[in-house]
Amino acid sequence: MIRPDLTNRLIHLTKGDSDRDALNTLLSIVTQRRLLGGTGLIRGRYQCVCFCETPISHLAMVLANRTEAGFKYRPFGVMFSKEFVYQNGGRHVIYGEDAQFDQLPDAMKYRHVRYDPLRTPTPVDVTWEREWRILTPCLNFSPEAATIVFPN
Repeated sequence: MIRPDLTNRLIHLTKGDSDRDALNTLLSIVTQRRLLGGTGLIRGRYQCVCFCETPISHLAMVLANRTEAGFKYRPFGVMFSKEFVYQNGGRHVIYGEDAQFDQLPDAMKYRHVRYDPLRTPTPVDVTWEREWRILTPCLNFSPEAATIVFPN
């Protein structure tokens, strides 16, 4: 069954202060054929390469209103099959309360993402991203494995 809310592709989007900055990051990724892991917004400062499982058609709506949505990414990125990401150690994150982080085994803590829909004044809910992470400082890839994502 085909559903518009599911996808078999994962996207690593770039960010920057401008579209030009994000495009330059994408060009660097493509030229070097690698994604560098980061620690931003990852509790425990684990170094991960992150992906979004949200279908590209749904991302288009968010990216069109990125400022209002508080979305830091730009419409440039690299897309891979779920199988490629999984084979390289990628797994979906675990959304939960802050206290649940300490309950996870150390080997899984890198996957924890805060979820607090009752937080006031601002709820914390990024479950729509359907994030996946690979615990790694660097993910190398071949051109055959990647699809380049541009705004149009």
